[in-house]
Formats: sequence, structure tokens, C-alpha cells
Amino acid sequence: MRHILVPTDFSDTASAALDHALELAGEGDRITLLHAIFTERLSEELLGLDALEYLTRSMDLPPGQAQYVPSNYVAKIREEAEKKLSEVAGGRPGSKARVETALVEGRPSREIVEFAAKNAVDLIVMGTQGRGPVAKAFLGSVAENVVRQADCPVMLVRNK
Repeated sequence: MRHILVPTDFSDTASAALDHALELAGEGDRITLLHAIFTERLSEELLGLDALEYLTRSMDLPPGQAQYVPSNYVAKIREEAEKKLSEVAGGRPGSKARVETALVEGRPSREIVEFAAKNAVDLIVMGTQGRGPVAKAFLGSVAENVVRQADCPVMLVRNK
């Protein structure tokens, strides 16, 4: 029995990676569809200075009255991500493999590598946008970081 990890950001490229993993999977194999909520970026770049001022004022309200404090914001994102994970995992009937979902918070490349190590993942199948060298220099590449850091094989899939 193999364990295949498919990180997803719910893009078409991630969907192509899941399709590829399902083709690779055999009877009794396990596929985990993983989404990482980048909480570091949320806290640093939430919504700009106007939002920061609003958050500061709303934090003075009694608990439960402020609608958009950071913890509520992350909770809402978590809820939506769990819903999307369920839809994506359930939308692939006829698979030989068992598809599970997992949700983590943190820097995506680090969380993917840690999840793979902690959960005895045999293969990571993930999408790549195929950015050019300039874009990678400024934006980085989750796929590139995972390839460099993962202890198991990583297969990169480009959307057609």
C-alpha cells in the first residue's frame, strides 16, 4: 500500500496533479489531498492599513461582537477550505485508491514537507505553474522548495 500526497491550492494545475495521482494509484493505495492555509501571509498582509485600523478598533469590542478579528478570519478561511477539500475529494468517483483530506496552517512548502515526513508519504504529486526564472526569483516556488526539501520522490505536473 502506497501513500501519495497531493498538495492543492484548488487551482486547475492542482486538479491536474490529483488526476495524475489517481491514475498512478492502485488498489488499496491512499491519497491525501492537502491544503495549507498560509497564515503567516494572512497576518502580515491581511487587508492593508484601513483594515488594520478597523481590526484595532474592533478588538476593543467584547468577544464575539467583532466580526473580522484575525482568528475569525482564519476560522472562516479554514471552514471554506474544508468545504472545498470535501468537494474535490468527493468529486472523483471510481478511484481505486482511498482519498482523504488534510488541512494545515503555515508556510505551504514547509507544511507539505513536514506532513510527508510525519505521515510516511511515499510520493508527492503536485502541480507547478511553470513560472519563469524572474518570477521565481521574486515569488519563490512552493514546488521547487518541496523538491529540494522532501525526503520522498516528488512528481511535478503541469496543467495542459
